[in-house]
Amino acid sequence: MESLHQKDHQTILTRFSKYSEQIPDDLITEILLRLPSRSIARFRCVCKLWASTISRQDFTKSFRARSSSRPQILFACGKNNLKLFLSSSPQPHQNTDENSSSIAASYHMSLPCGRFYTLGHIGSLVYVREGMSLWKICNPSTGQCFTLPEVKIHSWIRTFFGYDPIEKQVKVLTITGEHGEDNHQVLTLETDKMSWRTIEYDTPHSPISAGVCINGVLYYRAYEHSLPDPCMMIVCFDVRSEKYSFIRVRESSLGAMEPETTTLINYNGHLASLEMQRSFSEASTSFDLWVPQDSGKEWSKHTYKFSMSRNEAIHDELYFIVVTGTNEIVLIPRKVSDPFYVFYYNLERKTSRRVEIRGMKEVKGKKLFAYVDHIEDLKLM
Repeated sequence: MESLHQKDHQTILTRFSKYSEQIPDDLITEILLRLPSRSIARFRCVCKLWASTISRQDFTKSFRARSSSRPQILFACGKNNLKLFLSSSPQPHQNTDENSSSIAASYHMSLPCGRFYTLGHIGSLVYVREGMSLWKICNPSTGQCFTLPEVKIHSWIRTFFGYDPIEKQVKVLTITGEHGEDNHQVLTLETDKMSWRTIEYDTPHSPISAGVCINGVLYYRAYEHSLPDPCMMIVCFDVRSEKYSFIRVRESSLGAMEPETTTLINYNGHLASLEMQRSFSEASTSFDLWVPQDSGKEWSKHTYKFSMSRNEAIHDELYFIVVTGTNEIVLIPRKVSDPFYVFYYNLERKTSRRVEIRGMKEVKGKKLFAYVDHIEDLKLM
């Protein structure tokens, strides 16, 4: 004889099944598209219909498109020596009132990592390097991680990640060198069996900076070796065609190329160079924004000043800066504080605002990495 609890449970299941069948598939799809990625990942296990819906190519494509319209800031913080914690928060609208702006960060996952690592981000993915050539790729939205095939190391190695917006592919470019000879290899992340393939090049060079990918072109600074005296230039690698081109900057604009003080950035969909200087006595920060002219041979310099309170200047001495797709400079402390603030400076309006990020207390005092324009993507690799 069934117990009363069993009968009630069966009744609930019967009613759920009865009414859930009346919900059109397109409505279920629309409901799922409005959920956060963390919930959708769990809902794969609800039933076969939901699992099939979430795995469809048109669903993942629609979800990524919606996510692209509301990008986030991705935070990566080492809570201990062997784990990296990933969380994100919405990028606040430019019209947010700085006096009341407060946004909550959502935890994604923890990622095992070695004691010494290098971290990066592109689109929806986080990449972590342990040692010289071991790269882990992680999608915070799905929790999926995998390791790239190792590359044979010579005297030096540099690795860059680029995104092709036409083919919707992430590619990895690795350059190794030994005895004046370079070896250039490319790997596509979305192939069934990932492997490195050698590509041809006609201008030997040694990369000396991190890269930035803008509209399918990967840019980084390098020294050219084909001339009697090594010359600094900007390398342009087309991610789709896997072909190189080069920008040789005139001497009058070499200030934009200083590898120790400037960073290549995406400014309004174009390449630019950003330099930050701090004045503790005046409690202010100056930005030098270099914008290329004449196909990148000449660069014009624009200076901006961002004022901050003396208390912020004293206690949050080290900032690193990133740029959003809305032409805003974002200043983020290198360590998590409580309360935790990020600072926005609009280059066009020359206005600033402060935004509090809630939910970061567990990693207070820890070293922080942050990346703007993070996109959630449910596509499984």
